[in-house]
Amino acid sequence: MIAATVAELATHLDEAHASQARLLDLVTRQRPAIVGADHETVDALAAEIETEVRRLAAIEKARTAASQALADERGLAATRWSSLQGALAADEFAALAPRIERIERSIRDLELANAINAQLVRRELELVDLSVRSLAQPDPRTAPNAYTAAGGRVAAPPVAPVLLNTAA
Repeated sequence: MIAATVAELATHLDEAHASQARLLDLVTRQRPAIVGADHETVDALAAEIETEVRRLAAIEKARTAASQALADERGLAATRWSSLQGALAADEFAALAPRIERIERSIRDLELANAINAQLVRRELELVDLSVRSLAQPDPRTAPNAYTAAGGRVAAPPVAPVLLNTAA
């Protein structure tokens, strides 16, 4: 028979996994919008992601409380899975272990998806930065003259290549 605290923890683990799955879906849906420079979609999905992160934070708070209750019931000081699993009966372990594995897998998938999106955003920002910098070069025909220490006119620097992100 599974203890009520184990059942409660299992419920919170299921809720956490469902929330992480929604986050992964949102982050994955955001990637084509980032690549396509669809700022409205990126912003809308970012707002949904923020809402889901807040929901997940509440779920995690409840899960932490359930873990603490289970640890207290079993006389354990720590609430980590590595500490709890040794104090569980076989049926309780069988109920919780697959849920823990699903959550760990979801976390890895989310980390990877976030890293990919972050890299795409950084790449776009670098292109924008390069484009702005190349456009911000002063026009030597209208820029004030610069002179060397000897009083001669400084040669204009070589023209930097202009790179425009035509996808943006």
